Amino acid sequence: MKYFFLFIIFYLSSFSIFAQNDTNTFNSNRVYFAYGQSYNLKLDQTYSRLAKHGFIHLFQLGYEKVKNDKLFEVRGGLMIGNLKTKGNNINTIDDMSGSLRIRYLKRVERISSTNLSIYFGANIDFRGDLWFSQNSQLRYGWDINLGSGFSTSIRYKIKPKLSLQYDLDIPLIGVLWRSHNNGQQLITEEIQLEKGTIASAFETPRFSHVFNTLYLDNSLKLYYSLSSKINIYYGFSICYIHIKEPLIKKGYEINNLVGITYKY
Repeated sequence: MKYFFLFIIFYLSSFSIFAQNDTNTFNSNRVYFAYGQSYNLKLDQTYSRLAKHGFIHLFQLGYEKVKNDKLFEVRGGLMIGNLKTKGNNINTIDDMSGSLRIRYLKRVERISSTNLSIYFGANIDFRGDLWFSQNSQLRYGWDINLGSGFSTSIRYKIKPKLSLQYDLDIPLIGVLWRSHNNGQQLITEEIQLEKGTIASAFETPRFSHVFNTLYLDNSLKLYYSLSSKINIYYGFSICYIHIKEPLIKKGYEINNLVGITYKY
């Protein structure tokens, strides 16, 4: 547990290490939209020990504001499709994942430069992963997590029209909801029939932290400027998920997407 408390101390003190505002920092607002394909690999020891995998659709929509040395971002995402198990049709599932992330970061002037901007800050992250079996009404499940954690963004201008951006997000603490035995117990069925699907989804809240519920998001984007207001970009990201309680689940999301931004 001592490592957990070190994480908390680092997280709470992250805002105190920034330098003074730089009035020359570029100020802007932008909205962006992206579409791509996400390769998912999921393994749940209770739902099925057989890995479920495949490509599904990925959509992202976001807003970002940079003012002086501060950065504020809101980003939503949706993934939808079906995942299969090699050689086993019983474990084919319809998968839907959604997320909403709010980030607030400050530029570290001490280690930034004209072409390099380094930001540190925090995030609030709400995400849900729902899956439904195509062959059995009782075989469904979900992971819903509301958490807060650490964020960083590194932005480097390679050329006047070409720039690179790396983002890292790690939720440290939060609340996790998972279905009883992934929807295969009668108690979940009873709650769903009596109180509805939303009540069953938020039935059993549990304290989550980086050592029992890990969502590690890495994102790399390459931007090309078409004009002073419009950029296009290619994005590549990897998300590693490892949930220990109450049911063990782990997997990867490997995303490739193409997007467009509009500055104003």
